[in-house]
Amino acid sequence: MQQKTIVSLCTDFGLDDYRVALMKSELLKHSPQIQLLDITHNVQAFDLVEAAFHVSNTLHNFQAKQIHITWVLNASEDQGILLALYNEQYLILPNNGLLELITFSEPAEIIYRISDDAIEYKERISKAVYNICNGENLGEIYTLLEDPVKKISVQPVYQKERIQARILNLDRYGNLIFNIRREPFVNISQGRKFSFSTQNQQVISNFILDQLEIENGSFYVYFTEAGFLVLALCGANAGKVLDLKKDDTLQIVFE
Repeated sequence: MQQKTIVSLCTDFGLDDYRVALMKSELLKHSPQIQLLDITHNVQAFDLVEAAFHVSNTLHNFQAKQIHITWVLNASEDQGILLALYNEQYLILPNNGLLELITFSEPAEIIYRISDDAIEYKERISKAVYNICNGENLGEIYTLLEDPVKKISVQPVYQKERIQARILNLDRYGNLIFNIRREPFVNISQGRKFSFSTQNQQVISNFILDQLEIENGSFYVYFTEAGFLVLALCGANAGKVLDLKKDDTLQIVFE
């Protein structure tokens, strides 16, 4: 039996009205053989960084040649719809900087322009999904796009003894997810203990990576599947306890 193509969806539509159902019904109308998978529809309205965070944390777990629709607009920068092949995954999204945020500025293998505007986006996206699922030559249907809109997210400030980090997201458990990736963090930490220092002078200290014993009520750190650093509080909401929210900054200080 031929395996169904998975089409994932990440949007800021929410779940309180018809928008998600309208998108799904349009996709299934033309490609009834696909399997739809929701990443999330609760991205904060117009928040490209949050959408990119959710998608980048899931892409690595899919088999090759699956399709991922990320639809979050930013009216001041939207320049149509694009289709990209990145790490053997098809990405369909507005041309507004989302691609750059999802790939962390790594170049996609190839980028096609689906349209120069986002009008009738459901129909255009559905057609692109149909083209992919039916093995059509995308180069004969769409034109290449050499210069997609670029949007660079706020990067950590790395120094030998400290890192200035920003909170990318808080998950439903209140864990703080930072804009720091595993490789540069490990390279700087070199096995040293470290502490978090907040803007309101709170200090959470004596962390080590890969800590095995975690007691209830204690802070600990780990990395997400996509390699983002997380500060968590066992059995409680770290964000509420520390009075921290998305986009707040912290200092990570090494001994």
